[in-house]
Amino acid sequence: MTISAAQITIRLLIAAVFGGIVGLERERYNQPAGFRTHLILCVGSCLMMMVSIFVALDIGNPAHTADPGRIAAQVISGIGFLGAGAILRFGISVKGLTTAASLWTIAGVGLAVGSGFYLGAAITTVLMILALSMLKKMEKHILVGSDNQNMTVAARDVPGIIGQIEQALSKHNTSVVSIRMEKSSFTHMIELQAIIKKAKNTRVPDIAAELTSIPDVTEVEIQ
Repeated sequence: MTISAAQITIRLLIAAVFGGIVGLERERYNQPAGFRTHLILCVGSCLMMMVSIFVALDIGNPAHTADPGRIAAQVISGIGFLGAGAILRFGISVKGLTTAASLWTIAGVGLAVGSGFYLGAAITTVLMILALSMLKKMEKHILVGSDNQNMTVAARDVPGIIGQIEQALSKHNTSVVSIRMEKSSFTHMIELQAIIKKAKNTRVPDIAAELTSIPDVTEVEIQ
């Protein structure tokens, strides 16, 4: 018994849809791994799972007892290098862990589709979208407490600017809870959107004044 041509086509198309859905969500937030990466990864994982099944069946040789999970296991362990490429470091802050986790999970979705486990793959995809979009808003709401503020900083894209901003914050006993950076190659400017945690005796105007004193910082907004 082998996988029919119709089943192969259906499974690859379903994997493309599931991977594309999650990839579109990541693309919205300008993540290094977006629509195409998630789609191709999910389809590739699906193919590897079907290859595992095909090899295990050994094209009709009943005496052969190959393990259909061996290739799939290598996909899960090998996906780490893509996840590492999605993780970026900005000073003391790290960005991309969520995208790395989504890459690892979408590889699992592809393997599930390739093995015909459609229900598990569909439920996982829905849960990923909920975690990446809706729960993101809930997380921000929970994180932003009485001593936490939303901060937006516009600055020139020069070497060391992130470190200067973090040093200015540390002078006022303020730490970065989460940070997101958008860069413009046309204007050579960056925009930092962060949640900062300040000490109770620290005044927001003092933080803003310290940041605006940095020559390359053009705009500061703290809410």
